[in-house]
Amino acid sequence: MDEIITYFLWFILYSFFGWLYETVICSISQRHFVNRGFLNGPYCPIYGTGALLMILALRRLTNPLALFLLGAILACVLEYITSYGMEKLFHARWWDYSKRRFNIHGRVCLLGAVVFGLFAVLLIRLVHPPISAWVASIPPFYRRIAAGVLFAGFVTDAVFSIRGMVGLQKKLEEHAAALERRRALALEKFRDSPAYASVKSHREALYQRLSAQQRRIIDAFPRLRLHRHNELLEELRQAIAQQRARRKNH
Repeated sequence: MDEIITYFLWFILYSFFGWLYETVICSISQRHFVNRGFLNGPYCPIYGTGALLMILALRRLTNPLALFLLGAILACVLEYITSYGMEKLFHARWWDYSKRRFNIHGRVCLLGAVVFGLFAVLLIRLVHPPISAWVASIPPFYRRIAAGVLFAGFVTDAVFSIRGMVGLQKKLEEHAAALERRRALALEKFRDSPAYASVKSHREALYQRLSAQQRRIIDAFPRLRLHRHNELLEELRQAIAQQRARRKNH
């Protein structure tokens, strides 16, 4: 049990480091703070999972080239499976590398493989030894308490985040149906009719229906693409950008 607790704490720590990396990169590129990640908390589980897999599978390797190549392959396999699984689960593409050279179905690319390979070398040779020693220095009683609290928070966050994403798609479906009814009614009347005006203001109405978590997801994943009603998703991005501009002006 203590070994499992140690692995979980490693997972949380590297998930946090991954969130920090993604948040800094995305915040700089989008020029405002972006709470990156599918979950609400400060962690990206794909980084924690990747780091844990690398540690368990590659920690006995000492050859940097072998670490680089095997780390790149392992991370790309994980990223591909995660992208495919999330697309099937949520009917959406969360990232897309189609415009980058040497990509596989837009899910993984050569640049990412190189970054992950370098990460594997740094992780095994430099980063993990002091992290492992620090976690081991925590008394077992406090390790168990920390792991229990973090696990409860992580599971709760995952449940609410999944519900939020499912709820977002449901709201888009409902709004798309209502919008079609309004457009059909508007065609039967003059352009200055109330029905036409309601079509014009539908973006703001949809924005107001979203929760803060749903708005964060849309903002955090600028390359998120839904299989259906993607045009509404793009309009929501515009509404979020307009709201951000209004807050800056005030």
